[in-house]
This record gives sequence, structure tokens and C-alpha cells, in this order.
Amino acid sequence: MTAAFEITCRRDGAVVPARSLEEALGESPLRGARWLWVAPHDDDLCMGGGLFLQAAAEAGVDSRIVVVTDGRLGYCRPEDQSRIVEIRREETYRSFEMLGVPRSAVTFLGYRDGDAFGSQGRRPAREGEPEIAGYSGIQNSLTYWLRQVRPTRVIVPTSTDLHPDHRITHSELMISIFHAGGAIWPELGEPIEGAPRVTELAVYCDFVDLPQIRIRANEAAFEKKLNSILEYRSQAQIAAAIETMRRAGPLEFLRDVEFRLYSPENYRGLFGD
Repeated sequence: MTAAFEITCRRDGAVVPARSLEEALGESPLRGARWLWVAPHDDDLCMGGGLFLQAAAEAGVDSRIVVVTDGRLGYCRPEDQSRIVEIRREETYRSFEMLGVPRSAVTFLGYRDGDAFGSQGRRPAREGEPEIAGYSGIQNSLTYWLRQVRPTRVIVPTSTDLHPDHRITHSELMISIFHAGGAIWPELGEPIEGAPRVTELAVYCDFVDLPQIRIRANEAAFEKKLNSILEYRSQAQIAAAIETMRRAGPLEFLRDVEFRLYSPENYRGLFGD
């Protein structure tokens, strides 16, 4: 790897260094590959994947970001309550630019912060709701963006997180991958060919299973990640997360997942006949 990043993998019980991000992920070529990063909230990706984002940019990946909720519940001062959505949007642009992602690659879906439960699925759009092709709902939006970006990989916080918005975003993304590959809802674009790989990040809670990839960064890349988080100046509580990261050092862990649908073939040999 480069001087900035050292990547190590767990394979078949052994821990082995990877010569490149391509080798670690089993995806080649990365230069020019499109990845879709799905954030339940605007600050989740820099917290759980700020090093990974930098490593992807260095490898030539074209990263596109969608932020599912609008951050309206994230005010820490009474005077910010009425304008916190706009405040956090500008903080988000600055944070991602620091990590190598331009403003033009960031899309805000606009669902209500803290109410991903009420925004699941797909339905005719009501007045004031996020709308694509006359419909609203997280599945509608994610299916559309999967078909527009046509990514080789999607990145999302783990399904085991405490925050309901995180868990729901994960499950809505997985069913949207299924939808995006089928003929359903043709007004959202042409179906994708083959499911993208899924990489999970940990933000607040542990993974559902052990991660297979570790990224270790140099101090410059680590400080860039921390500074990207500090761009969220409106989020007073984020200081505690920064201290936890500083104690742990310049490390991130990833869980790579293959999106695979059920078939009896998957279990043919399980019973020995």
C-alpha cells in the first residue's frame, strides 16, 4: 500500500497484509469504479469510514454519497433549532471535501431525522415529502440512486447499530439492491446488472460478525479524518467520539458482505447427500 494506508485482511483464519485496496476488497480495477456510500445521517460516514473514504479516493474510486435523513433533530442549542438542517448541510459539504469528495457528489434525500421508520418502503408522495417520479419512501429513493450510479460497491453503517435510523437504512438498502436489479418501477431507471458488493462500517456499535479488513493510516490521514468530523461544529456531543478515536489510534475496520439471494443450491451439500 501507500505510505498513507496499510491494509490487513483476515482470510481463512490467517491475518495477511494486502498489497493494495484492490487486493483487500477483491475488486479490480478500482480506478474509475463507482461506489455508492449510504449515510443514515450526515456525519456517519466520516466517523465510521473517514480513512476508507480517503483510501478510496487515492485508489481512484468515484464516490457518490447519499444522506438519507435531514439532521433536523441534531440541534444542541435552542437558537439553532429552526436552521439546523441548513447548518448541517454546509458542515457536510465541508467535511466531505476534506476527505476528497466534491459537493457535486453529495445528495441529500431529505427524510425526517429520527423517523426513518415512518419513511420505509414506497408510496405515492404526499405534499412536502421527498419525491422521485411521483413516489416517496426510502426504497424508492435508494432504488433510483442505485440505478443512476450503478455502483460496483455500496457502503453503509452496520445493521446492529443502536440508532433506529441506522438499522432501517441498512435494511432498506438491502431490499433496494434487490429492487434495483429487477424490472419493477421502470420509471426509476434501467435495472442494474448484478448486485454490488456491500461493505459495512461501524459507527456506534459492534458489527454483527467479525470484520475482515483493517485500515491503518498515517498521522496525516488520521488528522484529516478527525478534522472532517470536527467540521460538524453544531454537534457538541461529537467531542466524546473524537476522544474515543484518538485513544484507539488511526484504525478502521470493515466488514465485506456478498449480497446473495436464497437458493436451495446454497445448502445442497449441508446434509451430506
